[in-house]
Amino acid sequence: MKLTMSQYKIKETGIALIEVLVAVLVLAVGLLGMAAMQVQSSQMTNGAEQRTQAILLTADMMDRIRANRSNAINYNGISVDPATTSCATDYAPEATGSVRDNDVAEWSNLIVCLLPEGEATVSVDNGTGEVVVVVDWTKADPDGVAVTLRTVI
Repeated sequence: MKLTMSQYKIKETGIALIEVLVAVLVLAVGLLGMAAMQVQSSQMTNGAEQRTQAILLTADMMDRIRANRSNAINYNGISVDPATTSCATDYAPEATGSVRDNDVAEWSNLIVCLLPEGEATVSVDNGTGEVVVVVDWTKADPDGVAVTLRTVI
């Protein structure tokens, strides 16, 4: 039995539709992969920005202590807690405050304003001149560690 042209067309109906559905499925999987990659990239960029901010803040406190070297021991025991320190976007140092008090107040404000749940401690060993500044915050990546800077003044 010989098939006619119209019978061939009936057998081939639907093949193009299946090809289109497979192509759409492959495209959807590719687009989902790209979207997941974009989300991951955004999170890593945010984490890098926070880490850079923390490094700059630790270096800032070191510079403040160096600038007020004769009173370095007065910076010992500084502790910034987000529960007791609020972010003041219009912060201005007190005209009657000491250099140390203004340094601590401004730096504490920066910690809580720039880092999510930012915490910090400063310890100064007057005997060795070692200064340790530790800044920690709520990180986007669970493996993130606090930024610690040590130096001798």
